[in-house]
Amino acid sequence: MGAQEQINELKNEFRELLLSTRREGIADLLAWLEETDFYSAPASTSKHGAYEGGLLNHSMNVYKLLANFNKNIKCDREDSLVIASLLHDVCKTNMYVKGIKNVKTPGKREWTEKEVYMIEDELPIGHGEKSVYLLMKHIDLTEEEAIAIRWHMSGYDDAARSYIGGITQSKAFEKYPLAPALAIADMYATYFAD
Repeated sequence: MGAQEQINELKNEFRELLLSTRREGIADLLAWLEETDFYSAPASTSKHGAYEGGLLNHSMNVYKLLANFNKNIKCDREDSLVIASLLHDVCKTNMYVKGIKNVKTPGKREWTEKEVYMIEDELPIGHGEKSVYLLMKHIDLTEEEAIAIRWHMSGYDDAARSYIGGITQSKAFEKYPLAPALAIADMYATYFAD
């Protein structure tokens, strides 16, 4: 199966899962995603999923991991698992552009041009909070979904590194089991599944 066929297969599964939530506005959200590069965007510039369709693949990996974790965390709402996992990185839509970078050839004294992904963030309001903001233009999020998506970067979130931010994140993780579970699923997918 070619790369485009794999993307199409994942896209269909992604859409079916979101439609299964029966969340009001989900069709509007899916229509908006069609207008973005969500399905073809990379998940990052170079760390994980730095290829066409990487963001979609990463989102599906996070969903599968979070669904498995739910055997232990017992999130009451299946729709919350689907929404939080599949849409936690919607902030990355329309953010990556291809560019050229000079890279050194290993073991040689020469440089070559390499096509890379670069960030052009048109709405620089943060990572998790940007996803929450974009999603709430289309669907209502539960409190737990919004907080889980907001804090899914865990200790990698700059706000969590401040004294008050760390306290706030800890409180979120204590109060809402979906929040630390999503953060763990995201990190696991990043380092072991993508």
